[in-house]
Amino acid sequence: MLKKLLKYEFQATARYFLPLYLLIIVLALLTRLTMSITIESNQLLKNLLVDLPSVLMAFAYGAGLLSIGLVTLLLVVQRFYSNLLGREGYLMFTLPVTPVKLLWSKLLAALVWGAASAAAVIVSLIVLLADQNIFWYMGDFFRELFDLLSRGGTSLWMILLLGVAVLLTSALHSYLQIYAAIILGCQAKKYRILLGIVIYIGISMAEQFLMGAGMTILALVPDFSMSLLYLFGYQQSTPEAVYSLFNLVLTGLLVFNVVLGTGYYVLTWQMMKKRLNLE
Repeated sequence: MLKKLLKYEFQATARYFLPLYLLIIVLALLTRLTMSITIESNQLLKNLLVDLPSVLMAFAYGAGLLSIGLVTLLLVVQRFYSNLLGREGYLMFTLPVTPVKLLWSKLLAALVWGAASAAAVIVSLIVLLADQNIFWYMGDFFRELFDLLSRGGTSLWMILLLGVAVLLTSALHSYLQIYAAIILGCQAKKYRILLGIVIYIGISMAEQFLMGAGMTILALVPDFSMSLLYLFGYQQSTPEAVYSLFNLVLTGLLVFNVVLGTGYYVLTWQMMKKRLNLE
């Protein structure tokens, strides 16, 4: 049933995302063309009529980049709120499916579209800035990266894997934080969206306070980083010791995301199961 829910979710959201991705790539192409025309023209004459289209296209492309992030966020909120907690929720919760699967259908779709939005931005930047040597440079970059990882041994591979895990759990943590704030706001009879925004801001401030307080406490410990190195058996700051320190920092961020994300997940799931308050 989860596959059917995901299929329905992607069909409902693709009509917004796919045209937006196509638009940002077209804007990148037009911006590149107008900029190239401007450069060639300026070699002979400074002409406002030539410069103006490139400036306007650059602004349009920048607005397109901002709109991708904004639309992704708004659709994540809109799909969870309207489809599960609004009037559509009366239909969704009559389906023979558990609240867990409903929650995961929204969460997985949000992750996929978030990754697709990032990929669309990268593709548009390649269209805007790439030249005939771009693939050669990219090949050199990945070869150098692989050589670096090979020379660094398991420590660098662990940093890479932990970095990917931190990015993934950060996205999950962010979406689940939004869902928890929305469903808590929906416990009210009026001003549900406004209350959800206030709750989200309060949760975010609390998280920032906790992280800031933790970093301040660690900063007050004399030679904290060297103490950690000694704890791992390193007597001086060698490359292997620095790699271990990076691994420890990334592990801490991973635990932070997992713990808070799990808390938001359980809260949202239980509220959907026991305290559902549809519009």
